[in-house]
Amino acid sequence: MDASRSAIRALLFGNFAIGAGVMVVPGMLGDLALGLAVSVPTAGQLITLGAFVTCVGAPLSAALTSRIDRRALLAGALLFYAVGHLACALAPGYAWLAPLRALTVVSAAIFTPQAAATIALIVPPAERSRAVSAIFVGWSIASVLGLPIGNLLGAYAGWRWGFVAAALLSAVAAWWVARTIPRGRWCGPAGPIT
Repeated sequence: MDASRSAIRALLFGNFAIGAGVMVVPGMLGDLALGLAVSVPTAGQLITLGAFVTCVGAPLSAALTSRIDRRALLAGALLFYAVGHLACALAPGYAWLAPLRALTVVSAAIFTPQAAATIALIVPPAERSRAVSAIFVGWSIASVLGLPIGNLLGAYAGWRWGFVAAALLSAVAAWWVARTIPRGRWCGPAGPIT
């Protein structure tokens, strides 16, 4: 299989894991509120918190991670996402879950934009727009499936299992990205460097 196609598939799955982890919270919001003994609006603040961290974190992480090898950065972000979701699953209450969730979604702020920059380093210039579009299909699929899967897991297994499922997806994605993305690529302040 062509190395660039393998990279596209790995990053597509990585974006799916990131998106599913983001969408699992809205999907099990009622179960979270019930399980944590808080109101639904209070539990909903986890969504706002995640959106804020992702919004602010994406440009900051781009500036702070420009000299880190893309393979290490992307696999590390997914691994951190997996560990963060496991920590969220073990949170004893809302006061613990809120900051854990905020830390966890820092990985989403790192992974998705850096995956797009990385695939641009791997594929030939004529294929860049198609490759970047392809990896965002993972987020699109997660947007459609993440919420109902979170709802099913929350309703039938409990909200903690929604976070465990997100952790498992992220761990698989981290392994796949680490095996697929070539070493020695990074993005400098002036753009891609190979």
